[in-house]
Amino acid sequence: MSVRPGVTRRSVLRMLGSGSLGALAAACGESAPEQPTPPPSTGRRDLDAALQRARTAAATVTERAPAPGPSLPQPGERREVPVAVMSLEVAGPRILALFANGLLEAGRQSEGRYKFSDVALDFSVTEDWSMSRTLAAVEALAPELVAYFDIDLEDLVAHDQLTPLGDFLAADPDFDPGAFWPGVLESGRHEGEQFGLPFSVSPSFALVNGELASERDIELPEPTLQAFTAEAFLRTAQAFHEPDPPDGGLGTRGILGGVLAEPTSSGDYLVFPPVTVALLSALGRFRDASGGFTSLQSDKAREVLEFYGDLIHRQRLLKIGDYDLFPYVQAGTWGIGFGTVAFSDIGEFRGDNRVYPFPSFGSGRNPTHTFHLGIVKSARDPQVSYDALRHLYSAVAPASILPPLRVDAAAIRKLMPELNGDDEHVLVHMLENAAFDDSSRSESESLRDTIVREVFLGDTEPGEGLRRAIQAMQESAAGN
Repeated sequence: MSVRPGVTRRSVLRMLGSGSLGALAAACGESAPEQPTPPPSTGRRDLDAALQRARTAAATVTERAPAPGPSLPQPGERREVPVAVMSLEVAGPRILALFANGLLEAGRQSEGRYKFSDVALDFSVTEDWSMSRTLAAVEALAPELVAYFDIDLEDLVAHDQLTPLGDFLAADPDFDPGAFWPGVLESGRHEGEQFGLPFSVSPSFALVNGELASERDIELPEPTLQAFTAEAFLRTAQAFHEPDPPDGGLGTRGILGGVLAEPTSSGDYLVFPPVTVALLSALGRFRDASGGFTSLQSDKAREVLEFYGDLIHRQRLLKIGDYDLFPYVQAGTWGIGFGTVAFSDIGEFRGDNRVYPFPSFGSGRNPTHTFHLGIVKSARDPQVSYDALRHLYSAVAPASILPPLRVDAAAIRKLMPELNGDDEHVLVHMLENAAFDDSSRSESESLRDTIVREVFLGDTEPGEGLRRAIQAMQESAAGN
């Protein structure tokens, strides 16, 4: 049994999957068991690397932009542009580093037209937290731009806090809607209107312990959405899994995950890997053509819950109440972990750990999150704010761990040199076949809580649990 160096409890928690800690939880609409906030473990390196990428890869907006009219700032004017950005607990070290550099780089690229500053958005883990209330709380600081998660778009639009971007984008000669990964631009759209300009994309993924697979001669499936099905995921996890010896010691955890036996202090019921992500993988999207959630009562949705129920109660690959996973990661006795790229620690990809899509539950799509820039509705001059947004976008988008614009596998390898084998091709495959969550944060939380509480921890039949979940989602939407 070998011990891998450089593994900490914090890196283990970051590896549990989208929803495990504040950063990943924020992206998935989930809260987390209370844990100390980890400092950026690779902070200086991330900052330097992001700044270098911004300087070398970003096109100079000033050179491409039309000559500024009388209302636009002149070079050297340094007009203040406050930007509302999530705190470290929510944004995570990579996104935070991206903006720490991006605000400075955007000012430089604008030839001093703008001076960007950050307005910290607080994240209090409460049952009724919302992005709209958090943004309203800093109204006195007059933020003009805001960075937000795709899952918070509906909330912000419902409370009239974002300026539509359609007219600005239509008049922008440099805007090319066809340059984005499929579906990424649309994830910033609500009822046909574009409100968000995506600056980063983050697919959910599985991380497989290739070193242990080699040691134990475990045959791994191909890392594609066609091959890494729910059944292949189960077979692989079972091949890794060895129960702990009855006289003490460590076995092998086939899946790094589990179910919280009790709700968190904010009333959230959690399971890892997140069942909402698996449902998105199965369905491709949650809303039907009329905006309802009838797809959640399909046979495919019920199959996902039955699969998870078996993982928990029959195969016992997801344990209830057992979250002490650090010893298994430290010893290297684990099979499959989960994460999202934007929130994953660079150290997770060391050794022979290999990137796989999130297990495919049916739609042939990989659950993926996007992060957006928008113009705050109260901005004093939207035209100037859009010009400032263009400069900020040019600084942060190319420096993102995975940019929203299509790039080839070689470019991804440069952005993520820590990848092993040909994992950059796996990421391209995932992004070309991405699925985006079209539920709101409150709807997603209601879906998760109802399923975990009533089906996984209770005795409700999956079909009935999904019916109750839809009712809870509808009530949540009506209450917001």
